[in-house]
Amino acid sequence: MGSSSPRTFRRAKTRVRAGTRVTLAAATVPIVVAGLATAAGPAAADPPSLPEVSPEYVKQAPAQDVDYTDGYYIVQLDSEPIATYDGDQAGIMSTSPDEGETIDFDSPEVEEYREFLADEREEVIEEFDVEPAAEYDTVLSGFATELTADEAQRLAASDKVASVMPDKLYQLQTATTPEFLGLEGRRGAWNRQFGDPEKAGEGVIVGVLDTGIWPENPSFAPLPEPRPDQDVIDEKWNGECEEGQDDDPEANITCNNKLIGARWFDIRGAAADQYASPRDGNGHGTHTASTAAGNYRSEVVMDGEEFGTVSGMAPASRVAAYKVCWAGCAGGDLVAGIEAAVNDGVDVINFSIGSLGTAEFVDSISIAFFNAASAGVFVAASAGNDGPGSTVDHQEPWVTTVGASTHDMTYRSDLTFGGTTVQVAAINGAMDFPIRTGAEAAFDDADPEAAAGCDPGTLDPAKTEGFGILCERGNLFTDMANQIAAAGGEALVVRDVEDLGPASVVTSQAVPTVHMSYGDGLDLADWIESTEDAAVSVTTSERVGQNAPEMAAFSSAGPALAAGQNMLKPDLTAPGVEVVAGLTPEHNRGNDYGASQGTSMASPHVAGLGALLLSDNPGWSPMAVKSAMMTTAYQTDDHWNPIQRGGEDATVFDYGAGHVDGAAMFDPGLVYESGAVDWIQYICGTPEAYKIQSTCDSFGSMEPSQLNYPSITVAELTGNYSVTRTLTNVSDRGGFYKAKIKSPEGTKVKVDQKFVYVEPGESFSYTLDIERKDAAFDEWAFGEITWKELGWGWHKNRVRSPITVKPTRLGVEDEVVYEGTEGTSALEGAAGFDGTLSAGVSGLVGSEVRTETLTDPDSSSFPADDPQENSHVASWEFETPADAAMVRFATFDADHPDGTDLDVFVYEKADDGSLTLVDYSATGTSNESVTLPGGHTFVVFVDLWGGPQSVDTSLHGWVVPSADEGNLSVDPAEQSVSLGGAFEVELAWSGLEPGARYLGTVDFGSDGAHIDSTIVNVTT
Repeated sequence: MGSSSPRTFRRAKTRVRAGTRVTLAAATVPIVVAGLATAAGPAAADPPSLPEVSPEYVKQAPAQDVDYTDGYYIVQLDSEPIATYDGDQAGIMSTSPDEGETIDFDSPEVEEYREFLADEREEVIEEFDVEPAAEYDTVLSGFATELTADEAQRLAASDKVASVMPDKLYQLQTATTPEFLGLEGRRGAWNRQFGDPEKAGEGVIVGVLDTGIWPENPSFAPLPEPRPDQDVIDEKWNGECEEGQDDDPEANITCNNKLIGARWFDIRGAAADQYASPRDGNGHGTHTASTAAGNYRSEVVMDGEEFGTVSGMAPASRVAAYKVCWAGCAGGDLVAGIEAAVNDGVDVINFSIGSLGTAEFVDSISIAFFNAASAGVFVAASAGNDGPGSTVDHQEPWVTTVGASTHDMTYRSDLTFGGTTVQVAAINGAMDFPIRTGAEAAFDDADPEAAAGCDPGTLDPAKTEGFGILCERGNLFTDMANQIAAAGGEALVVRDVEDLGPASVVTSQAVPTVHMSYGDGLDLADWIESTEDAAVSVTTSERVGQNAPEMAAFSSAGPALAAGQNMLKPDLTAPGVEVVAGLTPEHNRGNDYGASQGTSMASPHVAGLGALLLSDNPGWSPMAVKSAMMTTAYQTDDHWNPIQRGGEDATVFDYGAGHVDGAAMFDPGLVYESGAVDWIQYICGTPEAYKIQSTCDSFGSMEPSQLNYPSITVAELTGNYSVTRTLTNVSDRGGFYKAKIKSPEGTKVKVDQKFVYVEPGESFSYTLDIERKDAAFDEWAFGEITWKELGWGWHKNRVRSPITVKPTRLGVEDEVVYEGTEGTSALEGAAGFDGTLSAGVSGLVGSEVRTETLTDPDSSSFPADDPQENSHVASWEFETPADAAMVRFATFDADHPDGTDLDVFVYEKADDGSLTLVDYSATGTSNESVTLPGGHTFVVFVDLWGGPQSVDTSLHGWVVPSADEGNLSVDPAEQSVSLGGAFEVELAWSGLEPGARYLGTVDFGSDGAHIDSTIVNVTT
């Protein structure tokens, strides 16, 4: 699916108190993970259990005080879950699987430990007299439940409870591609690796967490019997095919030897208006499941016309469907689905659902996936549909994050009007229909501009029924098509409102949908307005070739904000545009198949490819699977030119390591491995370490750039930096390898060894020294290291890793947060030059707070070109002086009830009163912030996008002067620094009024020139 409301994200904000650095969380309580043994072990040992937030920090630190409200929560207990329990309970052996193995759910130790967890959970449930909506013991230890504010407060204070986390609602991210990926054909990977496409993926179970499944779709028809892998499936499969909640025969489903399991989760009672069963009420889940593992060559018929066949990536794999999404996807349902999938024995999980998408990556969902990956489950997830511009989702390293790009086939039709025939983008059968513009079909009192774009509620059924409607592009195609269908319309014709080139959007909707270019659309609109009884004809769509891949405009991109931007995400790109796969007939004009686009469609391609790799290499870890895909990916299109995005060369921030190669991935030669200990130390090296501080004290930390990852990212290169990586030979032959380096522009990268020989199963480590030469400061530069296999033979491996660096004059915190009316703290950093570093301050100033009660959130796109106040939107005007050091407008979770989602849009007001949007912040929470220079008149709009029906909203505004206000000081004012050397300054603040938020800056310079600043927040 395409994106809806705009979303932008910010760098993490850190607060320092009493020498401890923490990060402002999006949630109102710290997010924690399961318990962890106190003694660290070697990386090759059994995966450790996950860390636990220090109880004294959770329950006593003023920085984390929580105002609980009535609502849904995930309660996490102190004990470790089954997936990572390492045997620290007296008399109960470890249940975490060995490397390359999965959990043995039939073992006595698992059964015994599950009973132990059940007893512990029941004690808490009975003690606090709560009713669990879902219970967890495999990927989390705890339960989900609805609580009053008082119940949540009492549970959080219990020594038996590690955390009480407010539940969140996550959102879905929503022809044939096997040949494009190198799978199909005589020399394709299906034949080469498995001997027959109908054997590709045997022995593997793909779990799909989504909107459910439509079991009657031909892509899930029974596989031929007998199945050669049936013993393997029977040994690992523990799942079931659940019935619905009521007696509605249409809701219930039947499983078979292809769709071997289906379950549904609904802790909030969202199923009232949908199928209360695993049956798909949307089509999204059916599409993703059939893309990942649909049967080989299922026949496609749409609108009565034949469109060839489609195949899933792993056609012989089995499918298990987990319905976790209704009108949004509740966090409690998602954890329950992950829990069930791991318990049931899946090997792969596809997760085409959004995540935080912010500077934070540790929450209940990512930790559930941490445990799943620790238990040997490969997880693919969508990168998000809010691209580009640092909006990428799923930034955790144990998940493979997938962007969306085109493939080499598209669909076109001819549309004829008034004797003129033009080419349009469509995938439909032949049709003829009378046509009107949206303005002609609108209610009499509708705004003409809104009606032209077929805005919600503008179309009059009396004028729409029986007609195709021409709409100006601007709203989601899905929203326009649904409105036309509901009003009895025949078709949707969308015309571009600016010249974007040829028509390109091919999508299946509730009514036949056609996309027209700007020029052709204008001609059609003019003809309709000048013609009585206007009608058009559209031919049956035909498949045509195109150069590919090209990055989709909607695909979320990096640089990722988490871990100080020291992790490259997305990891890969895969086909996510015009993907033909299964849909639900009741939402697709009676058709079983249709085209959809989104990173939702890209992720199941990688999930299915992961299933193929695990089928061919049953002992591989999830990280070996990820590495094999990343190091064999490619970065050019079919014409051997760089992959494009919007007419320019795409970068690693668009496609990660590159486009996945479904053939080359089977022989990567060498892989980068990492496991639970590494991931824990990685978390402990990020601003989110506070969430697992007691574990960090035991296991230590690593700088995020040092994680043994298939990509290398250094976000603040101050002079020199060294990175170490380890590669393991997973082939059946020893090999000589030579390192070939392409240094990022303006840098010099050296490797400590250029040649290496590595036997099968053995590993070697190498160190890269990255040195800035004349690279531009504060700009990203891109390079790569490739280990090329030497010697004779038709095939030699190339193991490629992208190198991404950003040189900086000063490595120092972008922003810090302190507490108290007075205090001191050290601010540390590293210099990227030799010379004298000066330091001064601006501010501190308290915020000016504007308040308004907002009501009736409707989660609609903000009308950026025509902002208006209404029940859920308020605005305020601010005049700012030209000599201001900075201006900021912000809202905070702490000021609003849990679940409140505010968005902030800032406009510059001209002398004539016109408004121009200059910046906005629209995350999935109420932590929003926009920082701008002074000298302008700003109008700030705050939109209650989601949450409670009525919210007393507070907007904070600061105008920080370019002067010392006498309440903040820095020492020393000058010091000598050296290239790559560390420095430290001492900050002190005093005389602040209690109950306020203050803002200022520490300003660093050299030779009279400003080089960097750290924003200082003080909350009293």
